[in-house]
Amino acid sequence: MLDLRHLLDAVIFNWLVGNNDAHGKNFSLLYTGIGTGRVETRLAPLYDIVCTVAYPELSGEMAMRIGDQYSSDRVTPKDFEKLTEDAGLGKPLVKRRVSELAEVLLEKLPSLMNAGNPAAEKVASILRRRAEAAMISFVR
Repeated sequence: MLDLRHLLDAVIFNWLVGNNDAHGKNFSLLYTGIGTGRVETRLAPLYDIVCTVAYPELSGEMAMRIGDQYSSDRVTPKDFEKLTEDAGLGKPLVKRRVSELAEVLLEKLPSLMNAGNPAAEKVASILRRRAEAAMISFVR
């Protein structure tokens, strides 16, 4: 599939932002060129992304596991290595993408802040903690 790297990025991003509700129904495919004989299948842009870990009343379990782990707070580089093996991807690619996406998330956080909004500040704090922990765990 053309967008395997985008799918990997989506899995990593959902984990980084604490979206435990990322399940199969949140991934869609777009088909272009139907009727032309040159149909192309692409991963649709992400949607329905919520930092569910900000809501303690929601399940702490991810809808889909990473490696052998369903708890997003317990995912380790070993779980991503298992994901890598299961998906037939290179370990260096996955390790690099976790670090890169965590870095981008940290860079973008200030522009996402809504000053004075306690809910936004709570979510930003969670995202910062998760991204910083990922960068420490997945040192390039």
